[in-house]
Amino acid sequence: MRTKVLGVIVAVLAFITQVAGAQGVAEVKPDQQVFNFGTIEEAKGLASHVFKIENTGTAPLVITRITASCGCTRPEWSKEPVAPGASVDVKVTYNPKGRPGPFYKTITIYSNAKKRRYNLAIKGNVKPKPKEPVYNYIYAIGDVKFHTPDVLYSEIREDETLGRKVSIKNFGKNSATIRVGKHPDWLTVSMTPDTLLPGKTGELLFLLDASKLKKKGRTTRYIPLEIRTVGKEKVSGALHLAANCVDDYSRLTTEQVKKAPKARLSGTLLNFGTLEAGKKKVTGTVELTNAGQTELKVYSATSDDAFVRVSGGKKTVKPGQTVTYKLTLKAKEMPASVASLVTFVTNDPDEPVLMLKVAAKKGVEN
Repeated sequence: MRTKVLGVIVAVLAFITQVAGAQGVAEVKPDQQVFNFGTIEEAKGLASHVFKIENTGTAPLVITRITASCGCTRPEWSKEPVAPGASVDVKVTYNPKGRPGPFYKTITIYSNAKKRRYNLAIKGNVKPKPKEPVYNYIYAIGDVKFHTPDVLYSEIREDETLGRKVSIKNFGKNSATIRVGKHPDWLTVSMTPDTLLPGKTGELLFLLDASKLKKKGRTTRYIPLEIRTVGKEKVSGALHLAANCVDDYSRLTTEQVKKAPKARLSGTLLNFGTLEAGKKKVTGTVELTNAGQTELKVYSATSDDAFVRVSGGKKTVKPGQTVTYKLTLKAKEMPASVASLVTFVTNDPDEPVLMLKVAAKKGVEN
């Protein structure tokens, strides 16, 4: 009796093994693990490489998604199953803009293969774009002029570190040095060279580490500066910094992108026209609609100008829902003519930053 039972068990195990073998399994085999671009020029723009991925298994290979370790790296591939013995191209494109120096980026392939996750990588070195020699220096602190009074990060991911440069020139007759005042720990500011000779140019480099911001949305600061010119008293001023911190959308799957929230404003201009003389304030409204399939998060809805106040709305907007924001323009505090921007930062992956222009003119008293 035992012998018969044992024989049945062996037969069942053999059958299961035979079925599993018949079903087969997919295997991922790239033509190379790491591709070295060598030195590429920032000025020439995007750089691409195609990895050949062979299915060395016995079942069709289905690549469900491919992600990159940085938003600067974009993978492209066919969504069709890859038959055993066949290959598929995975095109990886790197954007060197604003990223001088060496780089190493990983690309992760998710599939039905025996090894569910497979890592590839690209590396290289970016030769910086040649400096722009011509600037209009429009903002002055003492004898030193700056090509802009603003340092703007239109979009920076929550885990990203990005740099911005402000060109400066000494229009005085004596040497000048710039001292940077107290600023947040998420920002590093450096000056090159340390001393500006008469008629010479230099750069202020701002390096923002968004991981230290600890919040998404718009952040603004005034960065205090002190100009010390030989033979003159020191002069103080500031540069205005604004950064829109957004989600890292590179990790989203194709399905998640399809179902993502979509932020839509009812307009892009709120024009109050010429205000009545002596008017203290005026108000208007703008509507924000979530035209997507999942919840819209509003990280911030603000104006950088103190005379524009934004109120109302909601932090979260359900699919299909519309919320109303109230905008109050403090006419007494504003200059004679304004064209202010109200910035909305959301979790819409297609357009995370929306802007509304607010315009008005002061009326003249008789």
